[in-house]
Amino acid sequence: MTLRRKKSVEDKENLERWLLTYADLITLLLAFFIILYVFSKQDSKKYEAMTMQLKAIFAGGTGVVDEGGRTGAQVLEGNLEGPSNIEIRKQLEEQINTLSQADGQENNISVITDERGIVIRIMDKAFYDTGKADLKDNARVTLDKITPVIKSLPNEIRIEGHTDNVPISTAEFKSNWELSVRRATEVIRYLVEKGGISPQRISAAGYGEYRPVAANDSDVNRAINRRIEIIVVNTVKK
Repeated sequence: MTLRRKKSVEDKENLERWLLTYADLITLLLAFFIILYVFSKQDSKKYEAMTMQLKAIFAGGTGVVDEGGRTGAQVLEGNLEGPSNIEIRKQLEEQINTLSQADGQENNISVITDERGIVIRIMDKAFYDTGKADLKDNARVTLDKITPVIKSLPNEIRIEGHTDNVPISTAEFKSNWELSVRRATEVIRYLVEKGGISPQRISAAGYGEYRPVAANDSDVNRAINRRIEIIVVNTVKK
């Protein structure tokens, strides 16, 4: 009787040991599969980031990807619920194409996407007379058309003024620095006062001739460098 009871206890202990070993094995397998799952998700994110980057390049952007796997041509940073850059760019292009067809400015205004965000690039002759900073009537019409699109966004807006490398020295402007800054601030003044855009989310910069997009080696290239850029920046004003 004692031997049978002892054997029963030993069998129970052996069974419990086996169950513990089995439980440990299942736990290890579960941890292993969890690790595999995490790695597969990371690879998936890398794949998605690469896909987005290629899409951005083919869409005309630079393919710059942020830490969240988003690109300048995909989603406005901090505005995941809002429209994508591609949608906003399409709206701006439609407005500008309508204006261009009406006043023959097809080659003077364009919309591009780069690492800064959405850029409305305007050749200076479309907005200003030579050596001047006062906005032309056509410039006001253009700004009136694009203002509702950029006003509806939470993103910061930066206006950049650029010139060619031909020196200027007049009673009003002593250098290209002054000319580029004044042209940018005239656009800001109009967007704030007439367009109703909050001054807290808009800024101006004048770069003179020091950020060209073409070599200053011909009249054509110098004309390309004389420009105003209205940038819907890839950050949201807090």
